[in-house]
Amino acid sequence: MIEALNLSVRTGDATDAVTMSVAPGEQVELGRLDAAAGDSERLFVPIRGTGAIRLPIAAVGQTSVSRRQARIEPLPGGRVRISNLSGTIAMRCTGPGPIAPGAAVELALPQSLRVGAVTVVLDADRSEGSGPVSALMHAFVNTVEQADSGTFRRNAALSSIVAGMPTATIDALVSWWRNVIDVLQSASNSDDFFQQAARAVVRLVGLDVGAVFLYEQGAWRPACMETSGPRTARPSAGVLRRVLEEKRSFFGRADAGAEIVSSIAAIDTYVASPIVDRGGKVIGAVYGHRSRELADGAAAEITYLEALLVETLASGVAAGLARMEQERASLQRKVQFEQFFSPELATRLEAEPDLLTGRDADVTVLFCDIRGFSTVSERLGPAQTMEWVGSVLSTLSEPVAATGGVLVDYIGDELMAMWGAPSSQPDHAAFACQAARRMAESAAEIDARWREVIGAPTRFGIGINSSRARVGNTGSARKFKYGPLGSGVNLASRVQGATKYLKVPAIITGSTRELLDDSFRVRRLCRVRVVNIVTPVDLYELDCGGGREAMFGEYERALEAFDAGDFSRAAKLLGNLLATWPGDGPALVLLSRSVDCMIHEPRDFSPVWELAGK
Repeated sequence: MIEALNLSVRTGDATDAVTMSVAPGEQVELGRLDAAAGDSERLFVPIRGTGAIRLPIAAVGQTSVSRRQARIEPLPGGRVRISNLSGTIAMRCTGPGPIAPGAAVELALPQSLRVGAVTVVLDADRSEGSGPVSALMHAFVNTVEQADSGTFRRNAALSSIVAGMPTATIDALVSWWRNVIDVLQSASNSDDFFQQAARAVVRLVGLDVGAVFLYEQGAWRPACMETSGPRTARPSAGVLRRVLEEKRSFFGRADAGAEIVSSIAAIDTYVASPIVDRGGKVIGAVYGHRSRELADGAAAEITYLEALLVETLASGVAAGLARMEQERASLQRKVQFEQFFSPELATRLEAEPDLLTGRDADVTVLFCDIRGFSTVSERLGPAQTMEWVGSVLSTLSEPVAATGGVLVDYIGDELMAMWGAPSSQPDHAAFACQAARRMAESAAEIDARWREVIGAPTRFGIGINSSRARVGNTGSARKFKYGPLGSGVNLASRVQGATKYLKVPAIITGSTRELLDDSFRVRRLCRVRVVNIVTPVDLYELDCGGGREAMFGEYERALEAFDAGDFSRAAKLLGNLLATWPGDGPALVLLSRSVDCMIHEPRDFSPVWELAGK
């Protein structure tokens, strides 16, 4: 019969870095971390593949170990096959001596193998077996089950239980409770609960080794170990395996008849309790043992009460791990939120994640696009283009955060932002327009840094629309993206495109204009039908510079004449306007439309302008 194999990797300080059980038919490959694997490989963390379990035992820079150094597989009769997979590096073994590159040997267990700076200890998993619990090994269920034998009375008052106890015994119990409370408190508010639990096993149960092991990828790794004596006995892999398989505590005395070379031979008494996560999965164990050289006969036996204490410590460690996992998840959510939201809103969303549930909301959406991107990127090259775009978008993002907006996305050289969700903002349109004005004001700051580099001023166009939208995670389960969906969002994007035709920096729609007070100066530009949206919409320029009240008034009088079909009057008013304010984009466009109507005299005139592109 092929027996399971216990494999332990011991580092230079004689501490087991990992302990694992290799089942019949399995193989373990040891070697150096693969630099090309990145984060997918970690030191002393096994990786279970289809052919074999890979266990990295050396860092990338430790060239005394090959990337694939050794293969180990259990054989029948308590034997093991060790193959040197390296083509250049020999290995030392306690039995046959060095194992040459490319060679393989079959040996009786136990064996000790030296690979680089670590020692690999191999032993057959035979000391505790996998059958019924032996007379030497107890499975702890619940001390209350002893009530039927008269050991103590169920639900008895604490005062009646301790009434006949000596003062020294009561003091010892109080000391126990205080130590357990220390572990539970550290589990709730600090990260030293591993040390607290391991120390309590040594002090309160009177063992010389106390440890917390974590079970990861099929192997046991020590999270903390406390000792009050020699470390001549390694932790029993068989006991840990039983804890994993049966999800309960075990304690007892080691079989004195076990071979002196086995993993448990130097252990007299041991106890181990599972650390279980919320799903009932064993994720670790609190473990302790007393070495034979420190045992003193009958006094060394572990009692049910001491086993209960260790189980309580394991529960405390489980609570601490659950808290740490919750804190990690909370931090991850907060970091994720702060990519889109202000720090204040991210903190609120961390406490109220339901705010992100998809729902309908009144929002204002802003698109801001950098002009001339293709021309500039061709001149700068990829590296400097990325630096330029990143710098500009970072500057343009600041007004969004300052006004309580959500940075929905960056799409190449374009920024998308939203106000009105996830928290309701009655003034969402005003906040968006305030952000747009601050973006326009930041042009001077951007040019001061980049004008000499790109050879021209950095220009951008801003489009804003207010509407009802469906707001939530518009990404996927794999990649989160909080934002709005709806025709109003598409319209905001088209309005941003209209800034190129009308040659103004910022345009808002009529629905946004209706939500603003008189502190925002605007001029009605025209009524347009944008690509793929049938319903015409009124467009307004948002004044981001000031001092143009007279010009705005003259333009709107010309627009009224044009809408009424009086093209000659519109052209005259626009000519006067351009004499004073030459180069005004909307006036030039409207003058062109007026002249065209005067020449072609449209039979069914409509003031709605059909935009040719996005």
